[in-house]
Amino acid sequence: MRSAARFSVGLALCLTLLAATPQQDEAAAIDQGKLVQPGRLVVAGRRLSCGGTATLLRDFEGFAVSSTVIMLNMQALKDLPRPVQWLIYYHECGHILFGPSETAADCYAVRRARREGWLNQQALEDICAVFNIAGHGPVHPDPEDRCNQLRQCFAKKGTVTSR
Repeated sequence: MRSAARFSVGLALCLTLLAATPQQDEAAAIDQGKLVQPGRLVVAGRRLSCGGTATLLRDFEGFAVSSTVIMLNMQALKDLPRPVQWLIYYHECGHILFGPSETAADCYAVRRARREGWLNQQALEDICAVFNIAGHGPVHPDPEDRCNQLRQCFAKKGTVTSR
């Protein structure tokens, strides 16, 4: 019975968020507390999408997380270089698609960025420089290992797996 009540409260909250969100052709990622429908998110001048996944813009500790939506903290992201912002978004998209593996999410982000044409070797090194300054937190590999993995993913062709 409690789980049904929790589900009802959660559903009501989701419906309230959806009803309170004005429909627009696109949403610039500057407004906190806003649910952005799939395909309508613009971050640092680039339209970003993750299939049918919506994005919730809100304040929280950290840059981004994913579950059934991608949550972005635009206050934390706004001063980062544009390619870093985009890569963080696609990293979270990688979690939506491939699960909890940090390496799989990173590989997905790097390969998608390369396929879209905005990630080259120099941009990847710039991203690694930001990671080295920002640190790694409790869930990501240390910056040097992570950047080595990013470079390997950049060099490889093929698909990403969750392993």
